[in-house]
Amino acid sequence: MPFRDTLDRDIHFAKHGHEFGVADALRYERMADAFMFDPITADVGECTRRNAVDRLRFGYISHHLGVACIAPVFIRTFYVVDAVNIARHGGTRGYFQWQCGRIV
Repeated sequence: MPFRDTLDRDIHFAKHGHEFGVADALRYERMADAFMFDPITADVGECTRRNAVDRLRFGYISHHLGVACIAPVFIRTFYVVDAVNIARHGGTRGYFQWQCGRIV
């Protein structure tokens, strides 16, 4: 299972599923899994946070943000970043750099 467990998946689906227009938690989970673990595309940035625990992917066009724990492997979160947060950090590249530099 890509999320830590079904409860974690269902909580994240309740918070973010509507952002992707999916009808159920399993579809949301499949989208998150594909975004985080399929081969990376040219319009997606990837980094590992300085804590060496989290791997992030951010879609420069879609504004999708996914965070996965490296070991053990599971998805922490998957959501669409709103334009206000992106603008506050100087655009898509600035937002991604800020997220990569965070220690959480």
